[in-house]
Amino acid sequence: MNENGAMRLTTENTHTGYLSTIKQQLDDINLNVSSVVLVQDIIRGSLIEVNQVLKTGIMARQVGSLATEIVSESNYMLDLAANDPHLLLFAEDVARQLKNRGINLVSEVSSFVLREGENVLMDFDKRDLLLKKVILELQVMRALVYSLGRSMYWAKQAGLLRSLNPYQGFINQDKRKVDELLLNLKFLKN
Repeated sequence: MNENGAMRLTTENTHTGYLSTIKQQLDDINLNVSSVVLVQDIIRGSLIEVNQVLKTGIMARQVGSLATEIVSESNYMLDLAANDPHLLLFAEDVARQLKNRGINLVSEVSSFVLREGENVLMDFDKRDLLLKKVILELQVMRALVYSLGRSMYWAKQAGLLRSLNPYQGFINQDKRKVDELLLNLKFLKN
């Protein structure tokens, strides 16, 4: 082999060594990138799960808060009606609506759980759907109880105002007599 051939062989071997080193470094880079992507996917998945857990926790806290508000408003109504039982007449229709909504809510939740199986709470989409339905119904129930309490309060206040003015009956009677006199005067002029 001549000198040019030996030099060419050495150059090719060196070049092949460089290519092999570059290939090894590219493989290492690809492995590192794959590891980074895998870690990124794991972190993203964990964040999604944490987000779902936080969202579920927030929704569960909201359910508890709504239930507490309903109980508080109900106690307020009972306090109002303690001295004035006639105020409970305002509560009859709303109490019936609340009862029906409560029964329907329990029925829907139990049928949903039975239909979806025992792992319904593991699937965050189904769990969120169920919690949103419960929250919506509880908000409606809270609004009904709140409006009923305010109706009872204002009915009580109106009754209190009437009882504070013992001459209201006389004033109304006097107004009727004045109206009657004015009407008779009008007929006399014609």
